Amino acid sequence: MGYKEQFDQVTKDKSGRNLSPKYTEFKKDGDQVIGRMLAKNSVTGTIGGGSYNQYLFDTDKGLTKFALGSATDNEAGQLMKVGGVYSITFKGKEQLQGGRSINRFDIIEIEAAGNVVVGNPGDIPF
Repeated sequence: MGYKEQFDQVTKDKSGRNLSPKYTEFKKDGDQVIGRMLAKNSVTGTIGGGSYNQYLFDTDKGLTKFALGSATDNEAGQLMKVGGVYSITFKGKEQLQGGRSINRFDIIEIEAAGNVVVGNPGDIPF
């Protein structure tokens, strides 16, 4: 069976997994993401050139990516590990001096990240 036929088959029986994440934007109180963190990458913003983290989560609705903001990255983002399961609930914006604001979240660790083995255990040379 060729690749096209394989694609047609997984499309027909819905057994394929869509690897294109949706983008989640936290706008209103209560917006929430619950899932397993698959990746955390630092990106540079287009406005001001500051860096922040972009997170990739596997959720019940599929893959999603989002940003929490540098303030949260420097706090809870330091504790969140790839492989862990988290609930992230938006709690609105907090106004700071000078007209700036930061995003506030409740972040609950549901399951701690374990030791992840990539490949087969027999492939590890020790």
